[in-house]
Amino acid sequence: MANIKVNYQKELEKIIDNIDEGKVEKLLLHSCCGPCSSYVLEYLSEYFEITVFYYNPNIYPSDEYFYRVEEQKKIIELTNAKNPIHMITGKYEVEKFYKMAEGLEDVPEGGIRCHKCYEMRLREAAKIAKKGNFDYFTTTLSISPHKNSQVLNKIGEKVGEEEGVKHLPSDFKKNNGYKRSCEITKEFGMYRQDYCGCEFSKKESEERNLKKKKDELRKKMKELSNSLDKSYMEEADKKIIENLISREEYKKAKNIFTYIGKFPEIDTSIFIKKAWEDGKNIAIPYCEDDKNMVATIIKSFDDLKEGTFGILEADPKKSIIMKKEEIDLVIVPCATSDRKGNRLGFGRGYYDRFLENIEADEILLIREKQISEEVAMGEHDKRINIVITEKGSL
Repeated sequence: MANIKVNYQKELEKIIDNIDEGKVEKLLLHSCCGPCSSYVLEYLSEYFEITVFYYNPNIYPSDEYFYRVEEQKKIIELTNAKNPIHMITGKYEVEKFYKMAEGLEDVPEGGIRCHKCYEMRLREAAKIAKKGNFDYFTTTLSISPHKNSQVLNKIGEKVGEEEGVKHLPSDFKKNNGYKRSCEITKEFGMYRQDYCGCEFSKKESEERNLKKKKDELRKKMKELSNSLDKSYMEEADKKIIENLISREEYKKAKNIFTYIGKFPEIDTSIFIKKAWEDGKNIAIPYCEDDKNMVATIIKSFDDLKEGTFGILEADPKKSIIMKKEEIDLVIVPCATSDRKGNRLGFGRGYYDRFLENIEADEILLIREKQISEEVAMGEHDKRINIVITEKGSL
């Protein structure tokens, strides 16, 4: 039988409705940050005398932690509350968080590592609530659209029973709570972080933001490529290939790994024909799976057929593989690059993986009009030192 979801906002409303008129009960509110507490304080201070308990040893880096403490104080001061709001700042026990997270560093946000982190913070809140004779304890965490209120409340109930203090059910994102918190923080000009708090969530957030930037740039470059004059592209390609074959890296190379350009990439067929005339061995990519590719040696375009992603490929069963250590020169494709050689690929990461631990020279070809001012790079992205355009080398 499937677990039935509880509407914890309704459960909270039942408790509020049953509070004796004129009585103000004491609530210990664990807060993850000032922005998340903004709506919660506005809402619950009508019914409770609240003590905000700021306890978040997961926050990374330390500067971020102390900045969030100050933002928490700020929102308390700015909240127009019917009943008093106090604050307790817990210890910044980072070693406790990392010990709890040991072995779970690579678990995606929202998984078991986060659940353990919720419990660590809620348990400390429950202990403080018990010691201070509070009527209830709860957390602001449920206001986040990214937090599972079912998980949070079950942890809160469990911890409350074990520590001997009542847990106040909540799902503060309901009734437009999250939206209201954004309005309040914007009104007060408050800093609103873009990651939950820990080192691991920060990394995930940075990766999401980087992916978004890359996707937007790819879309922009696709639109730009479609607008370029074909005669410009053809003329630019010829000059780029001329500049390439004049390079010492090309002249001394015996084994070359290159791509077969597909619009809007450079037309490398001109280059491949010239390389064959010069007695070079040419290999092109073959994607073995969704992560890896190999260099398959080709002698003629007639042996190729359309393969993965509509790109011309050789039959790996009939082809000789050029080993990485045999490759002297790699011609690298891109959707765009900047003038420093920071490259934006087509989103599949094949070349970034292939170019790891390779000794060959690497050259990137790009038309001047397709160069970007700046390309954001991730930790696994490969920068190419030599960039060639129709105007020469960058």
